[in-house]
Amino acid sequence: MSRILCSECQAALSTHAEACRECGYPVMARGQPASPTDKETVPASLKEYRLMQLAGIGLSCAGFLAVLADALVFAGVSVTVGIGTYMTGLLGAWWNSTE
Repeated sequence: MSRILCSECQAALSTHAEACRECGYPVMARGQPASPTDKETVPASLKEYRLMQLAGIGLSCAGFLAVLADALVFAGVSVTVGIGTYMTGLLGAWWNSTE
């Protein structure tokens, strides 16, 4: 049985494979690895979404501290944007997580 190398992670693949079993990179017909332009989209890394969650927590905490300083407009905006940022990061991490 002949083998080829995945052009993305260099794992050994069967010439009949449709995608790399290690990284999921697609393989074209006749055992030729797909070119990098064949990828549909490149999802953002989970690290970026974790940072969004952290920024959301930070903004929300700043909003709660602003309540103590009687800056209610800043507090409302900060908490609202913070919760939205956190939820966006949470949803993005869930959506792009691997099974």
